[in-house]
Amino acid sequence: MDALQTEVYQSTTSPIARIATKSSVKLISSSSSIQHGKHIPTSAEIYQSRYVPEAWAPDSRGTYGGDLITQGLNAAWQSVLNRSKQDNDDAKAPTTDGTNFQPHSIHAYFVKAGSTESVMRWEVIKVSDTRNFANRCVLGYQSHSGVLVVTIQASFTRNNDLILKQRQFEHQISQGQNPKSWPLVFKRNPGPMFFKYRDNLHDLNIKTMYYSNHITRAMPKELFEYSEGFNLDTTADQEWGMFVKINDDLHGRVIGESAEHQQEEEGGATAAAAAGAGAVAGPSAGELTRRKYLALTYLSDSFWASTLVKALGLPIGITTAKTVSLDHTLYFHDSNFEIGIRKRKPKRKSGTGKSSSTEDFHESVDDDSNWLYMETQFVSMGNNRMLGIINFYSLENDGKLIATAVQETYGAFPKDVFEKSTQLHKKYNGKVVDKKLLSGGAKL
Repeated sequence: MDALQTEVYQSTTSPIARIATKSSVKLISSSSSIQHGKHIPTSAEIYQSRYVPEAWAPDSRGTYGGDLITQGLNAAWQSVLNRSKQDNDDAKAPTTDGTNFQPHSIHAYFVKAGSTESVMRWEVIKVSDTRNFANRCVLGYQSHSGVLVVTIQASFTRNNDLILKQRQFEHQISQGQNPKSWPLVFKRNPGPMFFKYRDNLHDLNIKTMYYSNHITRAMPKELFEYSEGFNLDTTADQEWGMFVKINDDLHGRVIGESAEHQQEEEGGATAAAAAGAGAVAGPSAGELTRRKYLALTYLSDSFWASTLVKALGLPIGITTAKTVSLDHTLYFHDSNFEIGIRKRKPKRKSGTGKSSSTEDFHESVDDDSNWLYMETQFVSMGNNRMLGIINFYSLENDGKLIATAVQETYGAFPKDVFEKSTQLHKKYNGKVVDKKLLSGGAKL
């Protein structure tokens, strides 16, 4: 934890891509295992994270699930990037390396609570490598105890990019070809809260809290109020939304990688040469895409569970009862989204009265326009388990669906929560109400 603080959070040099850095892993060993019939033998690679996973809050038990999933996904991704011709099951595949692959889904199960005492050891099993897909099974162990903490199944696809697929289709048509696949696309639209607050974020309750300040959330006032017309029989049909953003400069450098590797991975040699001696190269398009996926994965497990009390008709903050995550599934619908902040130099007035940019990194400011809308629907609650579906939308084009998470949590609510929720249901459905139970509310 001390290394994470001093090397990443307290660094005063050039901007650091913190999510990519804290989720970075290094290859420890690789091996082949049992031959399965005529098929290529299953191989495994062992990675170790460079930094320990963190808790989502100072007083929380275990570690933040989004931290674990992001590290595990990155380990799986490194394995896909390392795929070679002999690893490819399809000998006719035109593209045999993994540079054009991105994840389209991950399925994680939290087996034990994580610990901040040690880094993670990631065992990545190569399940398959084909022309269009690559599948990895990832086992995450705590290195100091050897305890299995999380299991992840990750599936990657070649060019998870709707714009690119459309261009390829149009090129085939222009060449007189008959494409095998004709593009049909539809997406779910965001709910009313998106359109009510999209252009009025200043009206929301905005806070940067928990998750090591990597995430800022903006909550509508409705989340802090008792629900009008509440009905337990229809509450699973309702959606609750908020706006979120990642406070990370994805264009920054990644600590822990050699300069040679940085230039190879980011295309830095060519960019730096073009910019002149001493210039710092930014990430290549492929590397930036990888960082976007990692940042979205990190974000996907945050804040949404706090809206569970709204599914009970109650205001956020009315109870200190907590739930724990059992699993986490995340679907990436497309690569065309923006996330994170970009450090930019503020404009100054020079002696001539003209604007100029300062060269001092310490005086840089954040361009924080990349908000996402996170909308949650709790579709089931029973047996002390709650199931939520969380949709993530970009703000342009009246809300474009970019990812969907499905997660089940476990927990028990105390008697006062039960009574307040049932009394609120009775209030709006023609039954006797104890008004004392419905007094007060949460503070913003």
